[in-house]
Amino acid sequence: MRGEGGSRGRGAPPPSAVLVLEDGRAFHGRAYGAVGETFGEAVFSTGMTGYQETLTDPSYHRQVVVMTAPHVGNTGVNDEDPESGRIWVSGYVVRDPARKPSNWRSQRSLDEELVAQGVVGISGVDTRALTRHLRERGAMRVGIFSGNAIADEGTLLAKVRQAPEMTGADLSAEVATKEAYVVPAIGTKRFTVAA
Repeated sequence: MRGEGGSRGRGAPPPSAVLVLEDGRAFHGRAYGAVGETFGEAVFSTGMTGYQETLTDPSYHRQVVVMTAPHVGNTGVNDEDPESGRIWVSGYVVRDPARKPSNWRSQRSLDEELVAQGVVGISGVDTRALTRHLRERGAMRVGIFSGNAIADEGTLLAKVRQAPEMTGADLSAEVATKEAYVVPAIGTKRFTVAA
């Protein structure tokens, strides 16, 4: 489910957000990216870098990615590094998002990219505690709620438990290209291989 793209005004503090796991554990924070609600399977990434590649990797489709690195978004987003043509994650969880990207290749902030692609996220969460919980309890469904999507935790938990499970999902069909395409060779021909 995609969020309400540009629902936050510039300069306005992000609205409150809550992450609810299907076992009832909840983590409170602030909206990061689009405002709204999203569901998926909670997974974590321990990478210190490469968040843009993680977000655009089709293998993360229908998953909510928790970043264990405490500070995310330092280098912003550019148009050269994505793994595919869009963000595939269902949601994004960070501890401390960069307030302003600082990299000569940056074309926009990570927050701006998440909003533009309708990806609901949450910041200000103790991502290491969340990761430890997931390691101890195993994979489970999760929901992130912000803005008008916030309700009492019992209602949110019921929504998470009604979300589709990953088991049996035909994810490869959902992420595969709809039409075949050829990637043209770049450069001059230097070798011929005879088999």
